[in-house]
Amino acid sequence: MKINNRTLLMTLVSTCQLACLAGGLLWFNSWLSDGLLARMRQQILMANEHFVRQAVDTVRAMNLTELKPSSPEWERVQIIIEQTRLPNDGFFSIIDSKSGRLLCHPELRDNPTLLTMLPGRVALENTNSVRRINSAARGKDSATGWALMPDGYHLIAVREIPELNVQVLAHQRERGIIQVISHAKAIIWSVGVIIAFIMLAATMSVTAMLVRRYEHQLADLNANLEQLAERRSRSLMKTRDAVIFGLAKLAESRHEDTGEHLERIHHYVEILARELARTNPKLDDELINTIAVASSLHDIGKVGVPDLVLLKAGKLTPRERGIMRRHTIIGGDCLLAIKRRLGKDDFDFLTTACQIALSHHERWNGTGYPFALKGDNIPLPGRIVALADVYDALTSDRVYKCAMSHEQALKLIVRGSGKQFDPAIVDAFLATEQEFAKTANQATGRDPMQNAA
Repeated sequence: MKINNRTLLMTLVSTCQLACLAGGLLWFNSWLSDGLLARMRQQILMANEHFVRQAVDTVRAMNLTELKPSSPEWERVQIIIEQTRLPNDGFFSIIDSKSGRLLCHPELRDNPTLLTMLPGRVALENTNSVRRINSAARGKDSATGWALMPDGYHLIAVREIPELNVQVLAHQRERGIIQVISHAKAIIWSVGVIIAFIMLAATMSVTAMLVRRYEHQLADLNANLEQLAERRSRSLMKTRDAVIFGLAKLAESRHEDTGEHLERIHHYVEILARELARTNPKLDDELINTIAVASSLHDIGKVGVPDLVLLKAGKLTPRERGIMRRHTIIGGDCLLAIKRRLGKDDFDFLTTACQIALSHHERWNGTGYPFALKGDNIPLPGRIVALADVYDALTSDRVYKCAMSHEQALKLIVRGSGKQFDPAIVDAFLATEQEFAKTANQATGRDPMQNAA
């Protein structure tokens, strides 16, 4: 299913809104949970202080002289502790002030092993938070706090009875608080989700109205900008191609046929590249056009070759051939300098032009110049221009020779397959030779298919 811009925008807006609402709700839920827990802890600790004062008053009213396990006084206190229940499954306990040993507990009769426990000391050693709980053992009347017990955290208030040398503890289990908070959070979460979806629906409706209102204006603006950019791009490309052709023609005009050579090379390169594109997906229309336009600069380096060498009608000496071959390096360096100055602007075109200038005289078997590259190490644009340049040179008149026929040039190129030329490019040439012949015929004014006399 095709997703249009409006659908994509609505999806993005909805996703952002949901994310913000969910994040806000989670943060509020966490904040509320922490706040409720802290508030309820405070309230329960205050209640425990009240409970423990009442318990101390009750014990003192019993006029006890001591509190030893299994004594009649202990029995009376133990019964009261067993019968008394505090909220959140809470209870009272009594410990020895000096040793911290448990004296009274609601479960003590059912579990006598509790007598061996030292709850105050164990808690003091295991968690710093209960130091406040045990502060009564260091001379204070009472203390509050929480401690980790075997069945979870307990909120505890402690009050000392100095005359009996004991401490009374009022416990409430924190798990009961957490259950209440979890229930409240579930309600808040449900209400929050409903509100979030209502806000989302309302916001989406408003967003859709705004999108529909401005969508056509944005579309028109984008269309106008695209047309303007396209016109400017075409204008810049035409200017670039004209400047390139002018520079190349200036170089060629010293010894070639004042521009027709460049036009033919452009045409031959385009024919070969389009034929190669049938089996090479990298050769798209843009790259084919780039190679064809850049081919005009293949001999730009000849501006640096002296006239005595460049215009010599006879055979060149070894020294003169060395000078002539330098035109590839001169051209490559010139284009590379332009590429450095421009930076990334027109990077692909200038890269291709440098490749062509430097490698259009390389040979497939590695005997070419200037770097003696071999096979696929020769850039593809250079291999294409190499064949096109040789074909045009063979079928054109020069000061030192007459033009060959198309048939003669074809035989020479086929003979150079795998040696001078890439075999794949020779195959592309053979598949399009009629187009080459037609272009050569228009240039010479005769039928290039006929054999030379």
